[in-house]
Amino acid sequence: MPVLYGIDANRRLVTLVTVGDASFEEWRDALLRVFSNSPFRTGFDFLSDNRRGAARSRVFIERMAAFAREHEREFGRCRWASVVADLGADDAARLLTIRAGLGRVEVRLFFDIEEARRWLDHSGVTALATQTPPDVLGHAHLGRPR
Repeated sequence: MPVLYGIDANRRLVTLVTVGDASFEEWRDALLRVFSNSPFRTGFDFLSDNRRGAARSRVFIERMAAFAREHEREFGRCRWASVVADLGADDAARLLTIRAGLGRVEVRLFFDIEEARRWLDHSGVTALATQTPPDVLGHAHLGRPR
């Protein structure tokens, strides 16, 4: 299943939505498309909605952490709010924050997407992050793997 993304340049926000059992390659390719997308700029915040995705394995997490370290320049100084559905996903996300070792990316985990949006809002993100529920984000607003 895909990893969808949307970029709101005015709010400096990238929204990622994982649906189903996305592979690491699908996740990586979505991020690479974000980085090469003309509206994206270093320092944009990220809202990652993993509530509809499968729990990630330790190997997947290790690969995510390595990717994040390799692309720290593209991320820049930003916030990454990761919304998970359960404690198993929470454990995996915590492992990622430990393994990544990113000094300029502030990562927080949430079970509540509204709480994640409020946290991002404090970093300068406004209307989209606080008003658009994840189910409203349709294909017109999200990048899709080709």
